[in-house]
Amino acid sequence: MCCLAEFIVKYVLIIVNIVFALAGLAIIGLGTAVHVNLSDFYQIIDIRVLTISVIVIGCIVFVIAFCACCGAIRESKCMLGFYAACMAILAAIKIYITVVIFSFLGHTMDTISRWLNTAFNNEDLRPVYQGMEMLFQCCGTNGTSSYLVDGRPIPASCCPNPNAQPPQQCSTTNAYSGCVDKVSDYFDTFGEAIGGVLVVVIIVECICVIFGLFMCCQIRGRRTV
Repeated sequence: MCCLAEFIVKYVLIIVNIVFALAGLAIIGLGTAVHVNLSDFYQIIDIRVLTISVIVIGCIVFVIAFCACCGAIRESKCMLGFYAACMAILAAIKIYITVVIFSFLGHTMDTISRWLNTAFNNEDLRPVYQGMEMLFQCCGTNGTSSYLVDGRPIPASCCPNPNAQPPQQCSTTNAYSGCVDKVSDYFDTFGEAIGGVLVVVIIVECICVIFGLFMCCQIRGRRTV
């Protein structure tokens, strides 16, 4: 029975860590997508620390999952013990990052509104802001009213085909909706995706810690007999 349990745990570890490697790549991909998409707008929305942290975590998960597969296949007590310790530490780190992400998502609208209002009223950031309007297909903070209240003309970046020739007239009838809603939706979508992946990874990591320690005990038991 014990041999059967060890056999099952060994191959579960191998299969799960293959999935972990893929999950690590998914975390890297999602983090990189957000980081690259917003790289030109960090003067307005500065979340570099969060995105880079997510990418680094994804890389570490991938490397450790690969090493775990090797340890399970070779039945190396040292590698499996190291793997279990690393997974426990990673689970704790990812719990912290997940809490930060969901905490941010709980205040997305307020946070994004504050960032965008500050940037919208900063003349030095106006070109960057208009670039963000074209990327997210949005206008001002809450639509064309953001410009009209300040007595500013509605820029071409608020409408489709801003570089059309001849230039089209941008007005309240053909302009995009506000950037606060669009950018908040963007962060909600990617934040929930990254957070969801991290939650699943944390649960499986806790199971893998138990399985890794079980394998270590079984290997040590066989070698002391």
